Amino acid sequence: MDPFIECVGDPRAMGHCQGLAHRALIQQRVVAAGGKIGRSRWPTLRALTSGSDLGRGAGREVIRHYTHLAERMAGIARNADVSFSSLMELFNTSTGGAAPDDELVAEAVALGVRRMENAKNGPVIVRTLSGASFDTSPWILRRSRPEVGFASAEITLPWLATAVAGINESGVAVAIAPRSESYGGGVTAGAVNARNAPHAVLLVQECLQRFEDIEGCLDWCCKRPRSGNVSLMIADAAGHLARIEVEGVDCTISEMDADFALDGAPPEVDEELRSHLRDHQQIDLAALSAIGESVDQLAVWLEPIRRKLTIRSIGDVESAGKAIEIAV
Repeated sequence: MDPFIECVGDPRAMGHCQGLAHRALIQQRVVAAGGKIGRSRWPTLRALTSGSDLGRGAGREVIRHYTHLAERMAGIARNADVSFSSLMELFNTSTGGAAPDDELVAEAVALGVRRMENAKNGPVIVRTLSGASFDTSPWILRRSRPEVGFASAEITLPWLATAVAGINESGVAVAIAPRSESYGGGVTAGAVNARNAPHAVLLVQECLQRFEDIEGCLDWCCKRPRSGNVSLMIADAAGHLARIEVEGVDCTISEMDADFALDGAPPEVDEELRSHLRDHQQIDLAALSAIGESVDQLAVWLEPIRRKLTIRSIGDVESAGKAIEIAV
């Protein structure tokens, strides 16, 4: 896994940092998705929201309702030397259900706990990372220091403006993962509804940048246009924990009073994890090794009170095994 990158300033400036740091990887991903690298060198008065990917459908709704993230995406595209349109097409394809094995919607588990024997410093959120190890990982670590809003540490992809998990300087921690029902043959984790509402993964960065407690996150997530078949785990430094279920365009808040919240685990793993949490009061990441094909899988460990993000090998929670930590 590459060293973390630091993104500072207004949304475009933060995007510029990321695009420059990971230009080759971004170009490779755009080309693999059928896009083209390089941008027009001729000045144009064409509106930013024109064309098939930006002027209508899900792309237009991202620009309309998630303006800061759209600006950040434009910054990534500029310094990666790809078109904004190609990057938006990549995002919409990755989250649109057409590629169920894409990292953004692939099998993953999100777990939130208030307090456990091996998580004594208040609430913890854990999110597994598909197909990842320390040596070969598509994921990157990023520290965001926006001109307006809260600084945060996140785990994301080289081309992605938002994140799948992160924690901000006020102690708000957020992670997103497919709901368990995504694996039952129903709507996929990335399915975008007919109204072209943007995928709910955009809410992760919004919560990290905007809010200092869980109440603000819950209100924002339920009011913004969003879609998919995913769960967001949210915790804060005051010890609060909540789970938001997004199914299509519906948004439901649950688990406000529970000791733990869990989603994304296939049935054969789900009950094992729940039983261990109830009986032993410990987070058992080793049980997650049954998910996916990689033996040396990774998990993001978020600690709101300590304002810390840690990447660990699954099963290495209490040992001195390899880990990467970032404090906000």
